[in-house]
Amino acid sequence: METVKPQRSPQTEVLIHNKLLNDPLSPRVGAAYPELTVVSFTNYDCLGCKEVDGNLEKLLKAYPRIAVTYKLISRGSEASTAVTRRALSVWIEHPEKFHAFHHALMSYRGLADDMRIYSAYRAAGMELSMSRPDTQHIIDVNKEFLKVMHLPGVPATLIGEKVLLGPVSYDALEEAVRTALAGAERDKHLAVLKQQNVRTE
Repeated sequence: METVKPQRSPQTEVLIHNKLLNDPLSPRVGAAYPELTVVSFTNYDCLGCKEVDGNLEKLLKAYPRIAVTYKLISRGSEASTAVTRRALSVWIEHPEKFHAFHHALMSYRGLADDMRIYSAYRAAGMELSMSRPDTQHIIDVNKEFLKVMHLPGVPATLIGEKVLLGPVSYDALEEAVRTALAGAERDKHLAVLKQQNVRTE
């Protein structure tokens, strides 16, 4: 499902764009210098989010030029918040361990919250540690983003100009990635042409 992009001022669009794509507190995996960054609003207790995340993992392997940045949301329960804060803490303190930690949480199908946290630390090759106190603010900001962008909840996936809602298929995600990459390549060519025109004038 695709949602219509709301109308905002150019200044607001720039601020939102920078916060979405360039926030150092938002976990990111994939290409170090990506041609396209996919934004995933997600939650570790959401079955639809787990489905989308599995498809994003496939995309990362199929398209090494892209990256995925995660806007982690908790669903209100204490357990959900605790898991999300642990993941954000791993990103801040050991970013190289985050992908394995995140993947383990998304892959876990059990019910015991303490066991899934332990399994994630083990998968990332880490010792158990406490969550950082500043991580709650990151979650709060991500929730505000949902409101500002008029998104109904998670999962929500932003790819180029498209906003895909719900547990969308791999094919839908791949089509959006191909369209966005083609647009980025076209913009590069236009930029080169403009530079050449400036030099020859």
